[in-house]
Amino acid sequence: MKKLGQFTFAATLLVLGGLPAAAQQAPASGGSMQGMSDKSMQGMSDKNMNPFQKDAMSAMDKMNKSMMEGMMDADPEMAWMKSMAAHHQGAIDMSEALLKNTKDTDTAKEARKTLQQNEKDLKELQAKMKKEEKKEDKKG
Repeated sequence: MKKLGQFTFAATLLVLGGLPAAAQQAPASGGSMQGMSDKSMQGMSDKNMNPFQKDAMSAMDKMNKSMMEGMMDADPEMAWMKSMAAHHQGAIDMSEALLKNTKDTDTAKEARKTLQQNEKDLKELQAKMKKEEKKEDKKG
């Protein structure tokens, strides 16, 4: 069971790591991500997903939208910080989804560690963004 939990955690990290690139390739029309054919998405209705999958898909949708919105900032540094903040929030949301839906103690331990680290990183980024916004307010 420990190996399965580690595999699940590693697979989740791989998915999260690939989302920024996939989000950048997503059509503006709100269609499915490139590489995800309609055929591969068949059967992915709410009724066929377990509770973790539902929570995870919701978290990923929210993260992708926030990352894309962040990239629209004209200032490259702020665009990066906003997108990374969304990435960290996505990791927090995914960790919370797993903690709500797992009984595997090893995986839960990793999810808690990931949750804590991303909360810390998110707070640091938010403080930097606030500082940058104050600089811009003084300039403008």
